[in-house]
Amino acid sequence: MAQPAVRIEGGRELRRKFREVGDDMTDLKDLHKELADDVAGTAKTKTPVRSGRLRNSIRGSGTQTAARVRAGNNRKSGPTSVPYAAPIHFGWGRRGIKPQPFLYEALDDRRQEVIDRYNDEIDSIIRKVF
Repeated sequence: MAQPAVRIEGGRELRRKFREVGDDMTDLKDLHKELADDVAGTAKTKTPVRSGRLRNSIRGSGTQTAARVRAGNNRKSGPTSVPYAAPIHFGWGRRGIKPQPFLYEALDDRRQEVIDRYNDEIDSIIRKVF
């Protein structure tokens, strides 16, 4: 029988540690929510305002795997609908609407802070486990 090309000593211990990290990774959901809320707050200061509905529609959310900032909503009509969020952000050339990428600008302004806080949290999780 051929020997494996790579042999890992302590494989069982390694798998156990990874399971521990996986359990602790739920802590990232709270971090993602905090980061998304921070970027959303910055985006609100950069949003063009007429009625304030677009600015008020900006929301941050966090899952175990991602932080998201959204503007508008999925409703096509109704009192809270903001169907023009995407055209304002990305522009609409045929209608003469120039892009005003307030979400991207907010992330650009907070990018290094997001990266630093994320790295700090990952380091914290690694220190807990290893």
